Amino acid sequence: MLCVRCKGNLLCGKGYCPLLTLLEKFKKFKKSELILNSELPSPPSIFVGKKGYPLINLGPVMVNSEENPELYDNPSMWKGDVEDVLALRMNLVRGVKSFHVNSAINPDRTLLEIQELSASLKPIDVEARFEKVIERPMFDDIVQPFGVYAKYSMLSLTENPRIPLKVEKLINDEIKAEEAIYNLHQQNFSTYYIQRLFSVGLFGVKKKLVPTRWSITAVHDIIGERLKKEIRNFDILNEVLLFSFEHFGNRFEIILYPSNYNFQLLEIWIEKSFWNPGKTWIGWDGEDINKKRTYSKLSGGYYASRLPVLEFLSRIRKQAGCIVIREITPEYFAPLGVWVVEEGVRKALMMKPKKFNSIQEAISSIKIKTEKIRSDKKGWIKYLKIFKQSSLDLYSRIL
Repeated sequence: MLCVRCKGNLLCGKGYCPLLTLLEKFKKFKKSELILNSELPSPPSIFVGKKGYPLINLGPVMVNSEENPELYDNPSMWKGDVEDVLALRMNLVRGVKSFHVNSAINPDRTLLEIQELSASLKPIDVEARFEKVIERPMFDDIVQPFGVYAKYSMLSLTENPRIPLKVEKLINDEIKAEEAIYNLHQQNFSTYYIQRLFSVGLFGVKKKLVPTRWSITAVHDIIGERLKKEIRNFDILNEVLLFSFEHFGNRFEIILYPSNYNFQLLEIWIEKSFWNPGKTWIGWDGEDINKKRTYSKLSGGYYASRLPVLEFLSRIRKQAGCIVIREITPEYFAPLGVWVVEEGVRKALMMKPKKFNSIQEAISSIKIKTEKIRSDKKGWIKYLKIFKQSSLDLYSRIL
C-alpha cells in the first residue's frame, strides 16, 4: 500500500516511480513533431520544476496545436474522461531553461518575459528557439500532466500581455507574499492565476522562484488559513446538507452539519485506481479552526479539497463541520493533478444539496460506488473507525 501514500515521491527508495514510468511509455500520447524555431501560443501558462533545487528549470508552456489555447490550462472548462484531458494536455510543450531560485531578485530579460507572460490574462504568442525536444510526458499527483518538453535558448513575447492594474500594483508593492495571494483571491482571481504569479517570483519582499508543485499547495493553504480566521466568528449552520458530484473517476460527497468549524477528508482509493494497484485503501485527515501545523498525510489533495469548502462557508457567512468523502475509482487510471479535487469539490458545492435531520441520515444515504467496502466487514469497520478519530465520534453515532 506504499504507492497510494507515496504518490510518486519515491518513498520506496527507487530512483524512479514504476507506475509513472509505465505511463510515459504510452505511444498514443505522443504528438506531432515540434519545429525547433517556432511561434506558438501560450494559454498563458508557465512551469517551474523542482528537480535540482535551488537550480531549477523554468519556462513557458505553449500549445503545439491550432485549437483555442485558453482551453489547455483552464481546468474549470474540462469535461469528458481521463483520456480527454490527457489528449488535450499532451499537445502542450513546456520550455525548460535553468535558473537559480533567487533569480527573481534581479531577473534577466528572459525571466522578465516569462513573468510578464505569467501575469497575462489572455493567451499570448511566444517565439522560441528550441535546442532539444524530449518526448517524455510528465505525470504528477499535484501538477497537471504535460506532453513533450524542450530546452530553449531564446524566447520572446510577440505581443504585449494584458496585465490587470490591480496585479501590477501588488507586484510593485513591498508586501509579504501571503498578503498578495490573499488580496488577489479576495478580488476573485482564480487560484490557477495566483499560483502562476507566485511560482515566477512576483510576490514578496524577498522574491524567489517557487516550483509549480509547491506553489499549488502553498496557495491553497495560505488562502485556506486566512479564510478560517474569517469564518470563526460566523454563526453556526443550522441544518445538515449533503452535496454530491462526480468527474474523471472521482466521486465527491460533502456533508456540512451544525458545529464550530472542523474539516475532515476521507479518501477511498478503490483497487486498481492509479496509485492503488492493490486492495482498497482508506485514508483520513482532519483539523479544527486552529492552524494546521503539519503537512497533511493525504498530500496536496487535502488542501485542494479544503479551500472550496472554506470559500463556500465564507460566501454564506456560516461556520460548520464538514466531511468530504473522495472515492477514487479505476476510471482514474492516470494522475491528472489536484485540480481534479479542487474543481470536484467546488462544483459539488454549486449543486442543490439534500437536507437531512441528522449526520447519521446523511451518511446512510451515501452510496459507495463499489460495494466491496460495504460487503467487506473489515473494510467497512475501518471506514467507520476513521470517523471515530474525529470530534464527531461518528462510529458510535452510526452503530
